[in-house]
Amino acid sequence: MLDKVFLFLFGLEWLGFGILGLFFPEIITGLLGVYEYSAVYLNETRALYAFFTLIGLMSFISIYRINLRKKVYLTYAIFLGSFVVGRIISFLLDDSLNTTTFYIFLNEIIVFAICFWRYSKRDFIF
Repeated sequence: MLDKVFLFLFGLEWLGFGILGLFFPEIITGLLGVYEYSAVYLNETRALYAFFTLIGLMSFISIYRINLRKKVYLTYAIFLGSFVVGRIISFLLDDSLNTTTFYIFLNEIIVFAICFWRYSKRDFIF
């Protein structure tokens, strides 16, 4: 039951933000405070948010397809772990820590910790 709750919440979050960024990159980047517009910017934003859309869909599918759950948790742990490391480096090198980046970082580290915990659980709970 716990996994179903986590996967539903992660699916809702990442699918929602993924669709928003995929089809409305100006809105999502405005929410994040990013204002550098170019053709490459739009292309990169849509590519990244297509991945978020896919991982959100995978979360919802894995609620019912039990054999997919561990793979979904691993995927989240890998990409969010790299985001957390990148943000820490950015905080140190760029002095980019502000309210927005803190809340983004907090969300990513919480989801990473949960996914790493659920992935590494020896007796995987279905």
